[in-house]
Amino acid sequence: MSAEQKTRLAAELDYYAAHKREWLKEHCEKYVVIQDDNVLGFYASFEAAFRAGVGAFGVGRDFLVQQVLEHEPVYFVY
Repeated sequence: MSAEQKTRLAAELDYYAAHKREWLKEHCEKYVVIQDDNVLGFYASFEAAFRAGVGAFGVGRDFLVQQVLEHEPVYFVY
């Protein structure tokens, strides 16, 4: 896939996938904030992680807030 075909947050999601196993050891169930390939930190709640991301990057830049879980939840919408 070319760089222009990548979707928003693709770099952050790739970075999360590449580091998930190591993060599970020390940060399981915490929320990580990633912007490009930079980790802002790990937080106990989504709200704390989101606030930290907005504080660091503002509302004009994309960043990922992702809970570090061994198995990602699956949601069904009917």
